[in-house]
Amino acid sequence: MANFISLPIGSEVLTLLNLKPAIIITTVGKDGSINAAPYSWFSIVDYNPPRVLFSTNMKRDTYRNVLETKEFVLNFPSVDLLKQIWITSKHFPYGISELEKASLTVFPSEKVKPPRIKECKAHVECKVLWTKPIGSSCLILGEIISLSVDEKIEQLGTKDRLIQLNPPLYFSFKEDEKTRKWLFASIGKIHEMTERNDKFEITSETL
Repeated sequence: MANFISLPIGSEVLTLLNLKPAIIITTVGKDGSINAAPYSWFSIVDYNPPRVLFSTNMKRDTYRNVLETKEFVLNFPSVDLLKQIWITSKHFPYGISELEKASLTVFPSEKVKPPRIKECKAHVECKVLWTKPIGSSCLILGEIISLSVDEKIEQLGTKDRLIQLNPPLYFSFKEDEKTRKWLFASIGKIHEMTERNDKFEITSETL
């Protein structure tokens, strides 16, 4: 029989227990500037009607834009875009496009102003229903009004769709004075992203 011990409640353990796909959320400010930022704290919370909930720090441009224009898009990258995800996580001045910095391509959404990302394989367009501040973060509930996927994925069965999407699953982040380190899982692999002295490296291990 297993033995259990108590652990301090901290971000490292909570993140591991909250294993989620890493996505890129695009928003637009009232001035028309586009913002993109990676998130894993999100979840589909209802199917009928379709609803999605995510959490963002209230200091982020995502929060500012959501309050101003009440729309957002969830873009689902594959693990091949880890470097681009990392670039969108960096803090640029408001109005600077993370998508341009990451060399990602935008194209119009079907029903909202924030654009979709062409290199991502699925997109969920949403309108904000409500926001609720909690501590330093804010919960944002959105109504899903449009869903699009790469046409190659649409033709596949459920299992093959997951293989084609191959989402990066975020589960760890550590930071010290010189180094930031993220850990992601994907189908059959663990990926470590390391940033040290403005240099970036990805190492992968097959399970």
